[in-house]
Amino acid sequence: MKKILKFLIPKFILRMKNKFIASRTRKEFLNKSQKDIFKTIYSKKMWAGEKEKKYKFYSGLGSHSEELTNKYIIELRNFLQSFPKKPNVVDLGCGDFAIGSKIRDKCDRYYGIDIVDELIEENKKKFKNLSVEFLSLDITNDQLPSADICTVRLVLQHMSNESIHKFIKNINNKYKFLIVTEHFPSPEKFVPNINKPSGSDTRFYDNSAVDLNAPPFNLKIIDMKDLCDCSSDLIEGSLKTKILQLSI
Repeated sequence: MKKILKFLIPKFILRMKNKFIASRTRKEFLNKSQKDIFKTIYSKKMWAGEKEKKYKFYSGLGSHSEELTNKYIIELRNFLQSFPKKPNVVDLGCGDFAIGSKIRDKCDRYYGIDIVDELIEENKKKFKNLSVEFLSLDITNDQLPSADICTVRLVLQHMSNESIHKFIKNINNKYKFLIVTEHFPSPEKFVPNINKPSGSDTRFYDNSAVDLNAPPFNLKIIDMKDLCDCSSDLIEGSLKTKILQLSI
């Protein structure tokens, strides 16, 4: 019934509703640390629908919907296979590892990083046969492992501009490639990098998304190319993934 109503209700009404919910949740997370914010999101299952609340940890549609993940997984596996030898990969904000588990075999050393201690411990047990080094770290402040490639999928969208600046500084000179996935609205009236407090919501309902090449971030890169663009009836807009070649 909820899915039927979603298609019957005009998009602008749904947008207004979601923007109201986002403004309310932003107040909930004010003055909380990064660790407390994401621990709360997972403990309250804020990215889970009713069917998904049975899972102990659930990282949302962007990690589980085949329409939003299959193309990404195929193209990322192809990119990883283009290297003369298997690359080392750091997966920042690895979440419940639904994505990482599907590309692990194309990598040499693989680090799964997330800030939620309980989630990391669960991943260690659930994926113990995949030889992944799961670490509980804050990607804005803690020392991160070096590797050839760093992936950050649908993570920065939940962070404030201040936290993203810290993230950029923290990965400086560590990775040759940064693979970033963000949820973009339609191009009309799009403004990159509108600031928001860190939390469960994103910039999407402000007609914005994170673009590391645009102000105020202006990330210095050698080259950039599109990996894939995924869309679905399940979401407005699309999930865009870019490969950024960094100078190290």
